[in-house]
Amino acid sequence: MKKVFALLLICLPLVILTVSCHEEEDPITSTSPYNNYKGSWTGTYIGSDTGEISFTVNGEGVIIGDVESAGFPNLDLTVSGKVNVHGEVTMNFIYTNDENNDEIIGSFEGTMNKSFSSGKWTNTKQNPAISGTWTATK
Repeated sequence: MKKVFALLLICLPLVILTVSCHEEEDPITSTSPYNNYKGSWTGTYIGSDTGEISFTVNGEGVIIGDVESAGFPNLDLTVSGKVNVHGEVTMNFIYTNDENNDEIIGSFEGTMNKSFSSGKWTNTKQNPAISGTWTATK
């Protein structure tokens, strides 16, 4: 019994020292999965209408921007949406009317990488709906 007790007295301090003497871990440095897309983008769209598109992607993948239409130069058009971590873009195509009310009139959808994005756009407000393609670069 004395041998077991002596062995426990020797082992107990070793266990306590082993558990209490661990290395501090370096703080985790996280990188946003949206950093590849973050920034200002400009481009054009073509098809049933033509124009320019400019938008900004923030650190959470949120997109906000403006659209300048050649066919509808007096309309206040914007885009608002998101890019996911895989680079899939979905933006609402928005018209702000004279009463300052926003109306979703279509969409811009596509893909994005570090410096290039492209896809298809639609405007369902027109009858029949109009559509085409778009590209933008950072």
